[in-house]
Amino acid sequence: MKKMTLLWAVIVCFMTNLSAQDFEGIIEMVQITPTGIEYNMKWYIKDKKIAYELSFENGRGMYQIRFVPKKSTNSMLMVTADTKTEIPISEIKQPEGFSLEGAKIVDRGESKSSSFKDVNNWELTTQEITSSLEVTTDIDINFTDYKEFFKNDYGLCALIKSGQPGFLLNSTTLDNDGKLITKTSLKKVTRTDVADSFFK
Repeated sequence: MKKMTLLWAVIVCFMTNLSAQDFEGIIEMVQITPTGIEYNMKWYIKDKKIAYELSFENGRGMYQIRFVPKKSTNSMLMVTADTKTEIPISEIKQPEGFSLEGAKIVDRGESKSSSFKDVNNWELTTQEITSSLEVTTDIDINFTDYKEFFKNDYGLCALIKSGQPGFLLNSTTLDNDGKLITKTSLKKVTRTDVADSFFK
C-alpha cells in the first residue's frame, strides 16, 4: 500500500509539472487602446521561449510585426516581412507619466477557463491607474525575467510589479476617471508544435 501511495504521489507530481512547464502552442489575443486601433496579437511559446506578433490595419494597409525578446543580447528582435532589426532594451521606454510606485495588489480569487486549469485574478492599483489581471500558472513563463523588454505594456508591467507568477490572459487598465488605457482579451488557445523559426 505504501509503495502504491508513493507511486501515485510521483505520478501526480509528474502530471502537475507537465501542465505547468510543457505548454507549447499559440495564444491569440486582441488589444484595444484609446486611439481606437485594435491590435491582433499572437504569442508563440515553446520550451520557455516566447515571441509575439502584432497585426493591425490603418489607412495605409495591413501590418504584421513579430517581436522576439533576446536576453543573450539584451535586445528585442523586430521581424517584418523583409527586415530583421535588433532594438536595444535601453530604447524600450515606458509610456510618459506611467509609474507603478506604491502599487497595491489584491487577490480577487480564481476563475474558470476552458483552456487552463489554474487561473487567478489580481487587482493592482496606484494613485493613477487600476489594472485587473487574469493570470494562468499553467504556463511556466516568468515575466520578471523579461521586465526590461515589456516596459511599454501596461498589463505586463502590472503583472511583473505584482510579483505573481504566470502568463497574462486578460487585462484591463483604467485611469482614475475610469477611462480605458488599454485592454487585452484572450481569443483562442491552440496547443500545437511551434517551429523554431518563430524565435529567430
